[in-house]
Parts: sequence; structure tokens; C-alpha cells
Amino acid sequence: MDTVTENGASPDRNPGPDQAPDLPEAMPEDKAKRRRKLLLLTAVASNLFGNLGFTALNIAAPTIQKDMGLSAPQIGWLMLSAMLAMAAVSAPVARLSDILGRRRVTIAGLYVAIVGSAANALCPNFPSFIAARVVTGIGLVAFFTTVTAMVAAAYPKEERGRILGLVIGAVYLSLSMGPIVGGFLVEAFGWTSIFWFGAVSLVLPLILIHMVEGEDPVEDARLDKSGSLLWILAVALGFTGFATLGARFAAPAMLAGAALFVAFAWRNLKSPSPMVDFSLFRDSRRFTFSSLAAFISYVSSFSITMLLSLYFQYSQGMEPAVTGIIMVSQPFFQTLLTPVAGRLSDRYDAGSLASLGLLVIMAGLLILALFIGPATPLPLVIAAMCLCGGGFALFGAPNSNAIMSSVPPRRIGQASGVIAVTRLTGQISSVAVTTLVFSLVIGQGVITPEKYPAFITASRALFWIFIPMCLLGVFASLARGKTEAPAGGSPASSGNSAK
Repeated sequence: MDTVTENGASPDRNPGPDQAPDLPEAMPEDKAKRRRKLLLLTAVASNLFGNLGFTALNIAAPTIQKDMGLSAPQIGWLMLSAMLAMAAVSAPVARLSDILGRRRVTIAGLYVAIVGSAANALCPNFPSFIAARVVTGIGLVAFFTTVTAMVAAAYPKEERGRILGLVIGAVYLSLSMGPIVGGFLVEAFGWTSIFWFGAVSLVLPLILIHMVEGEDPVEDARLDKSGSLLWILAVALGFTGFATLGARFAAPAMLAGAALFVAFAWRNLKSPSPMVDFSLFRDSRRFTFSSLAAFISYVSSFSITMLLSLYFQYSQGMEPAVTGIIMVSQPFFQTLLTPVAGRLSDRYDAGSLASLGLLVIMAGLLILALFIGPATPLPLVIAAMCLCGGGFALFGAPNSNAIMSSVPPRRIGQASGVIAVTRLTGQISSVAVTTLVFSLVIGQGVITPEKYPAFITASRALFWIFIPMCLLGVFASLARGKTEAPAGGSPASSGNSAK
């Protein structure tokens, strides 16, 4: 078992073979501190504004549906298209950042996301809208993956939980702001304004990353182009088939995706420069089960926001701006508690905190499954949302800390890529299950008032599906084992992989 004992490799320490310096090049301590602060600001700003567009799109979905005449399943593709693109290129992008440098890939990703978001505002029809979402997704995953790895590598390991708590807290802050900002923009300027806002807001992290001095260390290797192509095709075909279950091409697409993934795995094992380092899973039980828990958590929780946004606007007849204000309750608790959970994961076992978080999410889902309906009291729905938000706060930062702390610094880039893949495939699976249930219960047409009862039925069915998934996540989180206590005290997320 590879035991990780380094504390972030400070500039005055020579890294070992499994270590990488936290700085791209030797520099004075004052410049090193300034660089770390700029990287943290870049990570916070990029996650804040990059994720805001996703949340705002949830609020804008009913308006876009009316303008474009979309069916119920097509609503899911508003989100699914970008996420499919992100999942398909996440692993190649993470590997490319190790070869070209994370700062360069971050800058390129920000430019692509800005262009894609602006293109979404100009799209005249649904096909072009989906194409622009794909471009945006490629840009977003490029900097989401790399900027997190840069921050995790730059700070000492004993501070990593706190720093990741701030970065992930920025994500949840965007979820808090997104419904309000999205609701205001849609009502005041139309749905295209959320994409103009998204393009302009990403200029700030672009300026910040340009201010970061020095380039990250690069690996003397080449990108496995054949392996990358096999991965992209496997993810794109496999999850497209899963998202369209019931369609004639769904089963062949899933089978083709599975076959291509087998081919990718074989190619990856033979490659001198593998795109995904499978030894990460082989060498660390903690890494493996933390990644599995992350996947399950996103499958069981990601669609909650979309379902409740539609519920408030369809079943309750609320305007987008009012819906946005109510939707703040869930991410508010996530934003409030995530930095605290991150700090706790530096002192106590991350697996226990993450498991507790999933149990809290289950409690919120159970309330929604039992009581959601046209006459459900609003305070009860808000209470369920707060439980889900608080639970995910307890899960997110500790689980990410467990993943990052179970690998040596030179593998942090690939670990960050795994986090992105598990998150995105979990989110895609959640939307795919939602789209499938919508198709089976509501049908293929537009959601009109006479279909609102069917929408409630579909939502309840989804909540009941997500509850046992959460329970599986609890078992996966506990199966990773506990971290060893450092000499001196309390159990900590020490980075010693429990096998």
C-alpha cells in the first residue's frame, strides 16, 4: 500500500518520487503566498460563476420550453447536453492538463465557455441551442477540473479540507444566487440574458488566472489520442442510450458504449501514457469507495433542484422570480455548512461525516416522497429542501478531501479528473432517470395544466427511487474505512489510505 505522508511539499523541501512541489518553480515565499491566494480566488470565482448558469437554467427551463415548444423529455436535454459533453471530455482534459500545464488548460477552458455561453444566447432553435450547450460544457469541465487540482496541489495537506470547503462552498453559493439571479433576469430581460450574464461573469476568473505567475510542472508524456477517442465515444454513446431508454436506438447505443469502454480499458492498460491511472483504484480502497459514494450521491440528489423548480412553477403557479427566492433555501444551507464541514474533515474522519450527510439527504427525500402534492404546505417543502442542502454540505467537502488526500501530489490532477467524472456521470444518470420517468408517466408532449397531476406522480416516483440510492451511498462511504489518527490526537483525514 502506498502511504501518503507528505504535507503539501513546501518550497524548501525536495519532493520524493511520488511527490510534486506545490509551486511550478522556485520563487520567494511572498510571491508563493500571492500565487496561492490568486489560485484560490480563481477557483472560487470560476466555480461561483460557472455553476451559476446551471442553476439559472433550471429557473428558465419552463420559459425556454414555451418559446421553443419543447416536450417534457426535451427539458432534460437542456441540462443533459452540457453534462454529457463534460463527462465525455473530463478524463482527457485532466490528462492533458498534466501534460500541457493546468494553468494553460484553465485559460483555454474559460475562453471556450465564454464563447459557448454567448452562442447559447444567440441560438434560434433547439438543435443549435444543444450544440452551444455542448461547447459550453467542454469549456466548463476544462477549468472546473484543472483549477481544483491547482488549488489542492498548492496548499499543504493539513489545510486542504478548509480550502476545498471554500471552493465547494462557492459552488453552493452559486446555487443560492442562481435561482434569484435567474428569476430576475428571465422576468426582466428574457431567458437569453442568463447566457449573456454567464459569458460576461467568466471574464473575472479569466483575468485572475492571467495574473497567476509561473506555469505548473508538466509531465514529459504524450496524450493517448486513441484512448481519448475511445473514452469520449464510450461515454457519449453509453449515456445517450441510457438517457433515452425506450427509444429504438437506446439499447444499441448503450451496447456500443459498453463495448467501446472495454476497448478503452484494454488500450489504457497497454498504453505507456495511460489516460486514466487505474492503479488509483487498485492501490487505495479509500479512493475507490469515496469515488463510488460521490457517484451515488449525485445520482440521488442532483435532480431535486430541477424537480422542485418545475413543481413551484407548474403545480403552484409561481413566477420565476418568486420560485428563485424560495429555491434559495436548499443551497443556502449548503453554502453555510460546507466550509464548516471542510474544516471538520481536517480533524475527523471524512467517511463518517459524509455518511451522516447522506442520511440527512435521505430524510429530506423521504419528506418530499411522502407529502409532495398540489396542497403541500410551503414550509414543509422548504424544510425538506433545507435538509437536503445541509446533508449535501456534510457530504461534499469531506468526501472530496478524502479523495484528494488518498493520492500523492503528482496524481492530484488525475484524482481531480476522477472527481469530475464521478460527479458528472452521477448528475447525468440522475437527469437520465428523471427524463425516463417523465417519458413513462407524463408522456412525450409538452407539460400542460392537464398533465400537472402526472407530473406530481412522476416526481414522487423519482423521490422514492432516490431514497434507496442514498442508502447505497451510505454503505459505500462507510466501506472506505477510517483514516488513522495522527500522532497527537484526533482522528484526521491524514491521507493514509485505508485498504
